[in-house]
Amino acid sequence: MENAVRLKFVALAVAILAALAVMSLWRRQDGGTGERRSGWRPISGNWSIHSNVVSNAHYGRGDMMIIDRAGGSDYRISADVRFDLLFAETHYGDAGLIIRTTDPEPGVDSYKGYYAGLRPDSQTVVLGRASYDWRSLEEAKLATPVSSSEWYHLELAARGCRLQVIARPLNGGPSTEIHYEDANCLTAGVGGLRSFYADASWRDVKVSSW
Repeated sequence: MENAVRLKFVALAVAILAALAVMSLWRRQDGGTGERRSGWRPISGNWSIHSNVVSNAHYGRGDMMIIDRAGGSDYRISADVRFDLLFAETHYGDAGLIIRTTDPEPGVDSYKGYYAGLRPDSQTVVLGRASYDWRSLEEAKLATPVSSSEWYHLELAARGCRLQVIARPLNGGPSTEIHYEDANCLTAGVGGLRSFYADASWRDVKVSSW
């Protein structure tokens, strides 16, 4: 009788521990936000997803959130971008979109792909290419200023070796565009989000053909 009680107690303890392990795994998968990161793969950073908004609250040098699916060649990625916090120590920071991305790893410019981002300190939109280093391709002054806590629409598209960037305020102000032809261009890869020394958020992330 005593052995049977002891066995039941051990079985109950094992069941409780198993349940706790499952709950812990689920929380790690959804980032503690109550929503799973289905379709996304973070590369460093402190990412969270609430409803239609993806946020990174991290003082990181090039954190990325990769769209976890097969890469493409000719397509467009777009999103509304908001700066939640800029860091006074660096006096700069940017956030935006990546396209045709391959081999992403933690670290500064540790990927191959194209990046278009907004820079509030210089009030510019920048287009660049990363291949485990950084090469600025073109930078344009924003026709309408960007500021913290306000949403700003950004699009990055690639077709062949032609790249297009459109930055547009949501209040109806004039947009800013970059058109660039990159010789010996990167031809395929996935899209995603990226921030550099800035807490930022993205919403309505869309990928479409171009």
